[in-house]
Amino acid sequence: MQSKKRNKDSKQKTSKKSNYLIWIAVIGSAALIFGGWNTYNNYKQKTLLAESQDSGIYRGTSDMHLVQLDQSSYEFREKKPVVNPMNYRQPRQIKAYTIARRIPQILDQLFCYCGCAMSIRHKSLLSCFTDNHAANCGICMDEAELASKMEEKGEPMTNIADAIDHRFN
Repeated sequence: MQSKKRNKDSKQKTSKKSNYLIWIAVIGSAALIFGGWNTYNNYKQKTLLAESQDSGIYRGTSDMHLVQLDQSSYEFREKKPVVNPMNYRQPRQIKAYTIARRIPQILDQLFCYCGCAMSIRHKSLLSCFTDNHAANCGICMDEAELASKMEEKGEPMTNIADAIDHRFN
C-alpha cells in the first residue's frame, strides 16, 4: 500500500516539476521574442533613418509618412486652415482640434490610418482637421493625441512617425 502511495506522490512531484519547467520555457521564449522584436525595430529605424539622409525625407517604418529631416525649411502640404475647436461640443473633439492648431507642422507630416487619404483625398493627418472629418473619427483623434504627447516630451519627428506606425498600422 505504501509503495502505491509513494509512486503517486512521486508522480505528483514529477508532474509539478514538469509544469514548472514548461512555464519557465514559455516565459523565457516570450522574453526572447519580445527582446528580438525590440532589437529588430531599433535596427530598422536606424537603417531607415540612415537611408533617409540622402533624400532628406523619412517615411517611417511603414513608408507612409513624409517627415522632413530639416524642419527649418518645411512647406505645408495642407494649405487649408484647421477648423475652430469651439465649433464642437464634445471635450475630446475640442482637444483634438486644439492639438491640430497647436502642432500643424507635425500633423502635416503624418499619414492618417483611417483611410481618408484614399476615400476623401486627404493629404495628411492635418487634412482631417481642416473639415469635420476628425470630429467623427477616433483614429484621427487618437493619432493627434499620441503625436501631441510625444511632441510635449521632446521626441523627434522620426520617433513620432514610427510610434504612429506601430500603434495604427
